[in-house]
Amino acid sequence: MKTMATATIALMTPVLASASTATAAEPAPHADKTNASFVDFDARARAGERLTVAFFGGSLTWSANASEPNRTGFRGLVADWFVDEYPGAHFDFDDAAIGGTGSLLGIFRLDRDVLRKKPDLVFLDFSCNDGWNAQDPLSNLQAACAYESLLRRMTAEGIPVVQMFFTFKSWIADILDGKAPETVHRRLGPYLRLAEPYGTAIGDVYRDSSLLADIRSGKTLIDTIWPIDGGHPDDPGYRYFADAGIAGYRRAVKQGLSGRVPETPVYGTVENLRRLNASELSSMPGVPGIDKPGASTKPGARADAPAPWRRDLTFRTSLWYDGLSSRWMDDVFAFSGASRSPIRVRAVGNLFGVFGESDENALVAEIRSDGNSAAEFNGYHNAGKGRLFIWRHTVLDGWEDGRAVEHEFEIDPVPGSDGKGEFRIGAICTATLAPSDAGLGFFGSSKLTAESKGDDIEKLDHARGTK
Repeated sequence: MKTMATATIALMTPVLASASTATAAEPAPHADKTNASFVDFDARARAGERLTVAFFGGSLTWSANASEPNRTGFRGLVADWFVDEYPGAHFDFDDAAIGGTGSLLGIFRLDRDVLRKKPDLVFLDFSCNDGWNAQDPLSNLQAACAYESLLRRMTAEGIPVVQMFFTFKSWIADILDGKAPETVHRRLGPYLRLAEPYGTAIGDVYRDSSLLADIRSGKTLIDTIWPIDGGHPDDPGYRYFADAGIAGYRRAVKQGLSGRVPETPVYGTVENLRRLNASELSSMPGVPGIDKPGASTKPGARADAPAPWRRDLTFRTSLWYDGLSSRWMDDVFAFSGASRSPIRVRAVGNLFGVFGESDENALVAEIRSDGNSAAEFNGYHNAGKGRLFIWRHTVLDGWEDGRAVEHEFEIDPVPGSDGKGEFRIGAICTATLAPSDAGLGFFGSSKLTAESKGDDIEKLDHARGTK
């Protein structure tokens, strides 16, 4: 007879001791720690200071399909420009980009992957990945709340932000057929609207590069820009992307832009943000099957695991480098075995997510909220076989009322028929998405439309080389 053990963990108090635990507090209105000034950044660079530039986004920021992403992709080309423009400065360039991810995961990564590096400037790219193909207006609003929250927090920390707007092959094809960029790139209009109230720079590949003009004139071909798949360009395409980012930064300096935090959010924001990492989870008293805090079992140990849950090392190989989970999380909390053993987490929030990793042995987990079925988290990665991060989340029905309500969430992995397989958690993530009245009006109206059939975002970001 199979047994079922449970562990209940409360996520009720802010945890700031760990740099990898994100606890977001809403910034005070108009809070400017260092004024988030592009002019100040330019002056410091010309004075020869040491400065950190962070690149926070998805696979286009990481530069998938570039021949040498760190050098010939967007990040490398922009970094080279800064070094040439400011020869006396000392730069650190921080890669914080994971392919196939957007703002809903970004809110839980901001502290660990960006803010703890103390960046002096951030290039932000989630406009392509933020649920652009979602047909439900409220799904679009969820991503907008998360994206705006990133702007609020970084600007409140005094960090100038360049909002990047990249593109896909199908979107460019539609624009060449006469459609406006805002109608095929659904995030373009709504996210551009945030630039004025937050004082961000804009790097818009449609307007700040010669991409469209060069294709129309025959100087380049669309298949030269995207020869491998419809999502990720080759080196010539990233040159246009870098041109847009550089142009946006230079314009911000020339215009004297400084970031600011508006008193009222445009679309909404995020409250009660919690990221409970496996390192905290696995040391909780009463959690079944855990070795001593800080101990890890040997990677790959499954059948001989002493109990359903154990602390383990992250995988150290992956299908692609930006998906290498050891870059984005510490140890994992792994389930294996034949006995079901759900974890119960009490938290205030309407968003529940699991940030973890998987391989070909991944299991499915049932997710319940207050005893009711909320979702099913498939542990298999979209790329199929291979070792990669996973991000799975669910937003509760009625989330748009923005109420801060405590729920009991359960993660209940389903054992494989042969007793093998794993469900691997790097962090449990909870938050309250809090839309504004204006956001509900905008995303619930007919203003947000798109005419492009687009592509499958998961295939674009996870099947490298698949057209």
